[in-house]
Order: sequence, then structure tokens, then C-alpha cells
Amino acid sequence: MDGGLSLGGDTAVPAQGRNALVHTNLEDAFNGYRLFLGRHPASVEEITAATNCTLGEFLGHYLMRGEFLTGIVASLTGTAVLPHIALAPAPDEGLRHWALERLPLSAAARDRLASSRSWRFWLLTILCNEDFRAGLPAAVAEWLAASGLQGRLAALELAPTRRLIGEASHNGAGTVMGWCANASDLSERVVLELHLGDRFIGAVRCERFVPGLAERIGSCGDHGFAFDIPAAHADLVARGAMLRIRDAQSKAPFGADIYLKTNLPAALDDLGRMLDAIQSMKAMLASIEQQFPHTLQQISPPLSAYGSLKAQGLLACHRPLDGQAAAAVAGLAVNVILLESALEPASLRRMLASLDGQTQERWTLTVLANAETLGTEVGALIRPLTAAGRAVVATPAALPRLLATHAPVGAAGAHLVVGQAGSLRPDALAAFLAALAPASSTPASVAYSDHDTLFGAHNGKPAQLRPILKPDFDPVMLLAYDYAGPMVLVAPEVLLKACVLADGMPPSSLHDLMLRVSDCVPASAIRHIPSVLYSLEQSIGLRSPDNLPRLLVGEPEAVTGWAERRGMVAEVRQTLVASEDEDGIQTLVEPCEFECRPASFPAVSVIVPTRNSPVLLRNCLDSLLRTRQAYPGPLQILVIDHQNEDPDSVALIAAMQAQRGVDMMPYKGPFNWAMMNNLAAEQASGDVLVFLNDDTLAADPGWLTRAVATLGLPNVGVVGARLLYGDGSIQHAGVVTSFEHGAVHEGIGMPGHEGGYLGRTHVLRSAAAVTGACLITPRVVFEAVGGFDASWPVNWNDITYCLAARKAGWRVVYDPKTCLYHHESKTRGYALGQAAHDVHQTDLRRLRSEWGEYVTDPFLNQAFNRLTLSSLRLRL
Repeated sequence: MDGGLSLGGDTAVPAQGRNALVHTNLEDAFNGYRLFLGRHPASVEEITAATNCTLGEFLGHYLMRGEFLTGIVASLTGTAVLPHIALAPAPDEGLRHWALERLPLSAAARDRLASSRSWRFWLLTILCNEDFRAGLPAAVAEWLAASGLQGRLAALELAPTRRLIGEASHNGAGTVMGWCANASDLSERVVLELHLGDRFIGAVRCERFVPGLAERIGSCGDHGFAFDIPAAHADLVARGAMLRIRDAQSKAPFGADIYLKTNLPAALDDLGRMLDAIQSMKAMLASIEQQFPHTLQQISPPLSAYGSLKAQGLLACHRPLDGQAAAAVAGLAVNVILLESALEPASLRRMLASLDGQTQERWTLTVLANAETLGTEVGALIRPLTAAGRAVVATPAALPRLLATHAPVGAAGAHLVVGQAGSLRPDALAAFLAALAPASSTPASVAYSDHDTLFGAHNGKPAQLRPILKPDFDPVMLLAYDYAGPMVLVAPEVLLKACVLADGMPPSSLHDLMLRVSDCVPASAIRHIPSVLYSLEQSIGLRSPDNLPRLLVGEPEAVTGWAERRGMVAEVRQTLVASEDEDGIQTLVEPCEFECRPASFPAVSVIVPTRNSPVLLRNCLDSLLRTRQAYPGPLQILVIDHQNEDPDSVALIAAMQAQRGVDMMPYKGPFNWAMMNNLAAEQASGDVLVFLNDDTLAADPGWLTRAVATLGLPNVGVVGARLLYGDGSIQHAGVVTSFEHGAVHEGIGMPGHEGGYLGRTHVLRSAAAVTGACLITPRVVFEAVGGFDASWPVNWNDITYCLAARKAGWRVVYDPKTCLYHHESKTRGYALGQAAHDVHQTDLRRLRSEWGEYVTDPFLNQAFNRLTLSSLRLRL
């Protein structure tokens, strides 16, 4: 629950002195938020709910919140830093006095709190204290028991209050430096006191960054300090004195004593070393200057910088066509076909002007509209071209006849179909034609390029130039919207086939055309040009209910027609997806949601490996039992028992076998995710295999029905889910692969409602790979590629499976409507340090060697930097 709760009395709280019946005040409310939620109250309502109530009501207000369980408790039982650190490095004296006076705690717990300044130690001491739990009202105790809090905390050992690690030294020139951390709570910033002889000379907080320290101790590395001995104590240093360093909290000594005495030869040596350091720095700066061009490639500006970077020519997506490619297509003619949606006068005027400036001078114009509805302004623009024999006006229904019989139209080497007019780059027509030139064994028949759009000023914001950077051709993503348009070059024979495909009716829009084209040619014949070849201008209607720019829009009728041509029964509906970039700029897409409805559903086996995680496994299996009731076909639940020793785990698996029809397969030996799942697949009975982590939970029991239906799309061999963290933020929205980083989850850390670039996190689309935490695949595909590669026992086995499926001709699809929660790394944790980095680099080199070009993700535009995927940034 996420709000305050009145418990209607405090009768379950045993007498804890006068506090049992004393009502809370403002000080209690503020201190309660600081201690239990690690923040200040966000509103007057939050303060009011926590004041003038009994102690039981007060504690329930904090403990019975989703924020407490999914945020604070999750951080305590995992690896995340507590939010308290943003308030203060450690609890202050006032909060300590308040907690000792107001909370129902045992004497031992009070003594432990008095000796510690660690947020983590405080919270664990309070929550694990029997007197504190006994002092909770019955409603609160029942809530916490049902939430599994006690079980999650029981496995944690209460670390000693403090265990300082680090080192300190004196540089001979009056500065004491080093680092110090509390190994029991690395989020704490330790304060050290320094004494010279018997004289206190100052204190220092250990919060400086120390290079390489993060890999050594598994922290952020911000534990360094440097203290300059004040000149007022020069008399002690001149005579010689012992420097003693103590922990300011416990007063315990830190490190060995250091003897200090003024030493002129040593000082001169230090000066010589300083001069050497300066010379070394000069050499380093010279080296940086030489490496600057390479460094520039690693800079990742945000999308909002696109306009200025374009003007400076710094983006790779604006490279001009090379002269050799332009010469190869110099003699070809292009026929520009304007659909009725492209006849807005101002935009058409700009397009005609850009056509006059093309390096590819041979072009004609075909306007698909009724002559009487052209309008005076458009007619005036077209008339000179018509008189010169370079333009023809015809109804849309006449297009097939024009392609077959009209001499100027039929003489064109290709047709540029335009759904919205814009300004073409001077070499745009040549670049389009060059993409159709036979450059491989499978020449292209269709080509599309990136473009950008200038949105007019709105909501007090200036005009914005937004790039539309597209993936390589993806027929699955095409079901959402026409991301390839609004200008597409099509070979004459393909355009003629597309025109007569649906009972001879011409395409109603560019979205309809692209869906028809995908019926006529293989995906390999549709080529993406990774370059911005044209620009659009688009005003934002002040009467629009959201008053936001729309980047892409889908046409439900066109998608429905695509499904009907394949004999598929599907529900298609238009939806709205909003996105906000890191600069706060909002955009919209209006994609189509496509939901296939198969005539029958195959038998499915869900395979869940587990080891000693009874709480996680119970939540997972409970949600699978609900899924089994909702799934229209047979559903087997198969648990892999990997040497479970925890009594609760053993009892849970036995009970699920005996009472709920869950199957079990024992597995012994070292952890090898690939091997254990391969063995389980052999034992499984389903025609569809679902590989699922035990730390997942499905809130919607219809998720599997949706995933299996998505498997019914053409050539789909793997389906991956949209996975969310417990707080609702995105953990997985497909996997992006590249030579730079190997594999990274797209959208990780973004709010769950956030659509991401072009709404990608909410759009059904192809992906380079998906995570094995929830991977759905037909048995026929699994057996054809040989299952998971057991030579990758821990990592990369799901990635290599997806690469193998793609290499064999199947598509890997990310389905945002197949949505589950995933408590990532609750079962195995993260690997940290230099050793883990070395293993990652070794694995990455092997991945590149074994999979070559398949490692480069074709479904994310190469203009994006692969090293900053949490928010897509541009590559210079």
C-alpha cells in the first residue's frame, strides 16, 4: 500500500512507558520519515497523516507502504545504496535521541544504536529487534508477515557496528593523505580526528575519489582524504611529534602513528619530485592532444544537441555520398510520386525547390490527386512542370496504369513515393538510387533513409529539430507505425506488385505501401540508408489536447489489411505513447497495438531453475499457477531443483509437487544455467518452452497467452518480455548488442511509463537479443539451434541463443505487452572488481570472435552511442 493508514487503536502495543498512549507531533513525523523512508515529507498531507496519532498508528504509517518494502527493504537485502545517504552521511545526534526515547526497543538494541552511526546498521537493528516487532499493532504485524519481510531479513547477519579499513601517510610537505571506509557499511563517509602529540589539530571527512579504490573494495571509491596540517602547529612539527589518527565516532585509533619532523633535505626531495610530476603532466597533456580525435568519438551529446551538431557537420549521419557511388547512378531517372497527404502548399514549395537543386538532374513528378481538388496554390506550383512534360496529375486508382503505360513514368529507374513533402539534401536522389545498386548477392528493391523534423514553437518552447534515426528494416516494428517513411524509394516492378496486391486498390498511405512491399520482397531486399537525406517542417496545433509534437503515426486499417492478407485474426487499435528526454522535452508517437488471436494454443512448458530462494520461488510459482488458469492450452510448470538445502525451499517444492501439479527435475553440480535448462527442455512436454527466472513475478496472468500469440507472427523464433524492477522502473526492454559492450539491456532504469526514443519500450519490435530471465521459444527452434551453449555456463548463454536463432533465419521479438516483474540479482548478485572486469573483456573477445557481424545490432540506429544506453545519445 502507498498511503498512511489509521489502525483504529493501539491495543496490540504492550506498555512501553509513557510513549504507548502519547500522541505524535511534528518532530515525530519528520524524524519518522528520515529514519524509515530516508527522506523528508513531500507534502502537508504526509505530515498531517503522521501527527496526532498513537505510536502504533505512527509506525504503521511508514512500515505499511509499498515505498518501504520495495525501496528501503529491497536496498537492505540487496546491493543498492539507501536513500538516507542523500540526507546525511549518518544519523545525527538529534535523531539518535529521538529514536532511543520514542521507539519500543530492548536495552541491548538501545546500547547498539548508541554505539553506531550507520544507517544500514540502525535499520537492521530496529527491524530485527523482538521488542520492536512485539510493540507493533496486530494489523501492522500481519501486514509485515504477509509481505515476507521477516524472512528476507532473517537471512542477513547483523554486521559489527564498525570495521574500518584503509591507509594513511604523510607526504613530507605538511599533508596527511589516504583513504578510510567502514567495511560494514560502505555507504558511510567516515570522519577522522587528527592529533599531533596531545594536541587536537583538526578533523577530515573521507569523501574524496580515489582512482582504483572501487575495484579494490567494491564501493564507489569516494573514501579518500587529504589534510593540510595548519601552520599554527609548525612548532610541534619542528621539534618532532607523533601524529595519531582516530575514528571520530568510536574514538578508536586508525592506522599506525606517524612521526613528523621538519626535514629540509626531505622537503627539497619533495620539490624535486614535484618538478618531475609537472614534466610528466606536460607529457600527458601532449598525449591527450594527440588522442583528441579518438576521444571525440566517445563524447555522447543528447538528442537536444542535434540541431547545433548538424549545423557544425559533426554527425556521422550527415556524411555526403561519395563520388564513386554518385557516378554509378548518374544516368538513372527518378519519378517522384506525391500522395495526397504530401500536397500541403508550403511544404510542397520547399520540396520542389530542393528537387531543382539535386545533383541527380533526371527526375519527373507524379501527383496522385483529383485535378479539381488540388487547390489553386498547389495547381500553380505543379502547372509549369506539367507544361514542360516533367509532371503528370492522376487519380490514385490510375497509378498501376501509369506505371505500365505512361512513357515518362515507365522510364524511371525507381520511384520515390512521398507521403509528406520536405526538403531533400542536394545528393538525396543519388543516395537513394545508390542504395538500390547491386552491392551484394541480394540486391535491394526498396530503400529508406533517416530524416529530421523541425517542430514549431509551442507551450512557450522554441522550435525543435528532432532526428528520426531508424533501425534496419524490421517487419515487426512496421506493424506499429510507418517508421520507414515518409519518403521511400521503390523499384518499378515492386511498386506495381504492391499496387495490385489488395484487389487492385492502390495503397491508401505510405504505411499501407510499406506493409504491402514487405509482402512482395524479402526483408533483405529492403535497405536502410543510415544518413539524414531530407528534412520536414511540422507545426503543432494549438487545439491539440496534448499540444505535443507527434513523431510517428500508425494506420490501423493498413495493419488490419496486412493481417487479413495472411488469414490472421487480429485486434488492431491505435494508442498513444509519450516520451521525455533528459532535457525534459516531450514527444509523442501513435503506434498501432497488434494482438494476434490464434485458432489454437500449443502446449507450453515453463522451466524455472531455483536454489535456496523460497520466498522468491513461492511468489514466482503462485503467479504461474494463476497463469495456468488463464492460458487457453496445456501448461506444464517444471522446477529445476539445483541442490536446494534450505528447509523452506525443500518443503515448498515438495508441496507444489504433491498439491499443485508442479513437476520437478533434480540437478546436481556447479551452476551452469545453459546445461540445466537444456536438460529440463529434454524432460519438458510442451511444444513451446518458456525459460523463467525464479525471481520473476507476473502481475497479469494473460502474459503467456500474449507471448505465444506473438510467436505466431511470421518467422518469429524467440519472444522476450518487458521486465520491471519492483519499483516499476524498466529492467529490460530488449537487449542491444555491439562490439563496444557486448550486450546491454535497453531502457534500464527508465520509468515504466516512459516510452523511450520513438516509443521503443512500448512498441512490438525485433531485437538483437532478449534476456533469459524470461525467454519464450518454440521447441522446434530450440532443437534446430542446439539449445543453449553450455560452454557459456553463467553469462551470455541467452545472448548466443538469440544470435543463433537469428543466424538460422528466425526473428527475436521484444513484446512490451508480455510484462513481468524481475527482482534482478536477488539470487546470484553482481560480480565486482578487476577480476570481474577481466572476465567480461575475455568473454566479449570470444563473443566477437565466434559471432562476428551478428554482434552488431541492426535494430538500433548506428548514429547512437552504444556506451550510453540508459538514455540514447548521439555518436559524433
